Amino acid sequence: MKNFIDPLIEKCVFHVYTRGIDRKPIFLTDNHFRSFLRKYERMVSPYVNTYAFCLLGNHFHFLIRIKSKQEIDKLIDLNLLPIRKVPVGLFISRKIGNLLNSHAQMFNLATSRTGGLFESPFRRKPVDSSQYLTHLIKYIHLNPVKHEIHSNYEFYPYSSYPEYLKFKSRIIDKKEGLFWFGNLEVFEKFHETETSELKISKLLIE
Repeated sequence: MKNFIDPLIEKCVFHVYTRGIDRKPIFLTDNHFRSFLRKYERMVSPYVNTYAFCLLGNHFHFLIRIKSKQEIDKLIDLNLLPIRKVPVGLFISRKIGNLLNSHAQMFNLATSRTGGLFESPFRRKPVDSSQYLTHLIKYIHLNPVKHEIHSNYEFYPYSSYPEYLKFKSRIIDKKEGLFWFGNLEVFEKFHETETSELKISKLLIE
């Protein structure tokens, strides 16, 4: 598999993903999934706009926009975030790395294992068009069905699709995410339509 390890760039959108070493599980229980999302919300979410995510047994996907230096520094000035001492892209990479390390430590302790948990480095792929972005959101949300983990993506509990249906989302930037589709109704119908293999070929990274 090609290594997508280009640096993260502020104000750009990236598909961020990784999986367990040797494709082994990185989540085994409901608590593992929910603990990871709580940590993401605290450690990474303040610095990015999250458009989609999905956690599966041995891998995960996030679709994020890296906030600008000005956006991040404004939060720092309000004492809402720690001081940033490195370029934004490297700063976000370290935050994601800290999240993965924290989850690995928790998972190892809970399962009596040692050693690395994730393939390293985590992969990141720039998103260069609105069409690519909308198909990628759909691809991420349909992952549980694709991998035969859940029969209905609408009810899979560890993806951002249910958050789009809530009045108030917790992790995703619902307003900006729906902007790419037009409205919630179009968003839902888009997920129901079939997508050709040609259109999603560049998304198939597992």
